[in-house]
Amino acid sequence: MKMNLRRWGALGTAAVSLAGAMVVTGGTTAAHADTRCSAGLIAINESPGGDPISYWNYGHAHNTGKHYVSYSFWNASFGKYVWQWYADNDGGSDGDTRDTYYGSRLCDEPAPTAP
Repeated sequence: MKMNLRRWGALGTAAVSLAGAMVVTGGTTAAHADTRCSAGLIAINESPGGDPISYWNYGHAHNTGKHYVSYSFWNASFGKYVWQWYADNDGGSDGDTRDTYYGSRLCDEPAPTAP
């Protein structure tokens, strides 16, 4: 089967387009699954509503929202600390929505505790 230059060009454009979409999707997916063994001080539950206002906790913030470490505990089976991450479901002007479990991570150190 012979392919002319126009068909090769169309195939190349489609491949580049697909690769670009995969990079964008991969970046978004990676941000949604962002649990890590480090956390900085962030403000959470700033709006009135479902959760008690507790302005400061350890976590991270990015364009998909804020995530914080609710607690950590020692897991003897793994010989590591388990950090329990939660999503700050801050509803803004219409009130706060109850925060939800986000994921966990095995870490060498305990999570920092909120001030």
